[in-house]
Amino acid sequence: MSRRSPWGSPLPPFSMRIDGADSAARISRWHGDLDAESRERIMTARDAASGLEVTTTMRRLPGRDAAEWLLELENTGEEDAPLVEDILPLDWTMPMGGEPAITIHHANGSLCRVDDFLPQDAKLRVDDELVIEPTAGRSSDGAFPFVNIDWGTGGLALAIGWSGGWRMTFQRSENALRVTAGMARASLSLKPGERVRTPRILAVRWNGDDPDIGTNLLRRTILDNYTPRDGDGPALPPISHPRQLVFYLTGHAGEEDSIRAIGRARELGLEAFWVDACWYGEGGDWASEVGTWDVRRDRFPRGLKPVADASHENDMKFILWFEPERVQAGTRIHREHPEFLLSAPGNDSTFLLDLGNSDARRYITDMISDTIAEVGIDIYRQDFNMDPAPHWKAADTSDRIGMAEIRHIEGLYAMWDELKERHPGLLIDNCASGGRRLDLETTRRSYPLWRSDYTDVGAMDEGNNLQIGAQSQTAGLSRWIPLHSASVWTFEPYDVRSSFSTGLTLYTDILAEDYPVEQVKAAVEEVKRLRPYLLGDMHLLVPLTVERHDWCAYQFHRPDLGAGCAVFLRRDESPFLTMAAGLREIEDDARYEISLSRTFDQEPFHEIGTWDLKQLTVSIPSAPGSVLLEYRRV
Repeated sequence: MSRRSPWGSPLPPFSMRIDGADSAARISRWHGDLDAESRERIMTARDAASGLEVTTTMRRLPGRDAAEWLLELENTGEEDAPLVEDILPLDWTMPMGGEPAITIHHANGSLCRVDDFLPQDAKLRVDDELVIEPTAGRSSDGAFPFVNIDWGTGGLALAIGWSGGWRMTFQRSENALRVTAGMARASLSLKPGERVRTPRILAVRWNGDDPDIGTNLLRRTILDNYTPRDGDGPALPPISHPRQLVFYLTGHAGEEDSIRAIGRARELGLEAFWVDACWYGEGGDWASEVGTWDVRRDRFPRGLKPVADASHENDMKFILWFEPERVQAGTRIHREHPEFLLSAPGNDSTFLLDLGNSDARRYITDMISDTIAEVGIDIYRQDFNMDPAPHWKAADTSDRIGMAEIRHIEGLYAMWDELKERHPGLLIDNCASGGRRLDLETTRRSYPLWRSDYTDVGAMDEGNNLQIGAQSQTAGLSRWIPLHSASVWTFEPYDVRSSFSTGLTLYTDILAEDYPVEQVKAAVEEVKRLRPYLLGDMHLLVPLTVERHDWCAYQFHRPDLGAGCAVFLRRDESPFLTMAAGLREIEDDARYEISLSRTFDQEPFHEIGTWDLKQLTVSIPSAPGSVLLEYRRV
């Protein structure tokens, strides 16, 4: 039975309907070439009756059975094109026969809940269907655009590059599995000369009986080909500190306070200082002031540059927060440029800055770019605290459903790309209410320094659930996306290791009299020491849950180094003193030595047998409690 890769021909597997007919019936004469340098094959065909042109750009990725492709449509005719519907840049049917259930491994998106990014497994049997899609127009709002199809002897890992509303459908019949992906809403008639793109698709084929093979191949592919670079390697999210919580609690986050905090941040070994949503406006609440991007001189009398300069003088990057797409009524942009804004029925207070409007995009790009240059911003932090879908729907007409969304998403990418082009070395932090706009395209351009709002407003009164939520985010998100940062409020080893990530955000007041300076220094050093391992493969050592009586355990392994680490976390209500969880990817014929540390003081290494590592049992007498295991091949 054939299970060849879905890119087995020069054309990727896609479909659409043109004027009610299958596109294959109207478009058949494809032409194009392979660019040997870029490994891209660009194929184009034209519907002679209407002038609608379809272009596919497919790139094979080196070193593995993987490819990405992008589908674009253009009206080359002189009249409006016929309606194009059911646009599916991925439409692949694989023969399956009467085999056992297929498992779709996926994950929750972010909804400001304790189970943000928690893994999900769906079993598909004959006549079953699974539909995955986010809510209200942000790409990881409640669903996650990364999946792994597992048919027992191998599978296909997929990622979608679309920062709006997408939909994936899995349909199991008696003889086949059909997988489709595309925009959730798209039914378009293009005007003469118009060109649009669709979601980018990445597919990675894998073989074996362990689904971790597939998720780790996708993770490596993303790390190697889609993550921002800093010099010769990935741009790691920094260990940083914002003063936003201090602002919430006291209202006194300004220039003097920030510069004092920068001195303490350097003492702690931090790598970045950020100013969040407390620096702009005309005297009102931060959330009601987005759209007036003037520095609050009562808080920053000399502007923001002295704070950025102090960060740089202390060898730290400077991060500044913006939320350019949300515009509140009465703000400067609303007053001076109402033509830039999209509204939604029943909402006269919140507007969407239309990035599909070239004048609006140029206006906001220039404003942000000027601030970056004037202040000296190293990491541009973009938030997005609204649901854009109602505004897009209101702007669409019946024959152009999805057009407002397409133009906005295209505009978002154009804005970020232009900012990075104008400011070489600029990094982008993608927040969106905490991890609600994570997909292949945003991953190409940014990383999330604040991956879930659950670690802020969602966890204020939830006690030990704060750490469980951090564990769900760390272990759940790390299966797919290598680079992200987590916030920590307290600094016991259990707390910090629950948030273990390539970056770390120290959220509480580092200037507080009772701040545990020495303990935080030790925690920061541990994260820095272990970072290289977080760029390797990731394995859950026990099923990940959000139950307080369970353990959480996960491993990061660098095959090229023959080394890695594993974190074991006994939760506060767990009655179990020990847990059996053997390590993965341990070589049978190698010798290893390990270090087991309960505190931040690294314990000495000692030699251990391969069998003992594969059949490892860890004991944690206190609940909650943690153990860090580091290992290396001798």
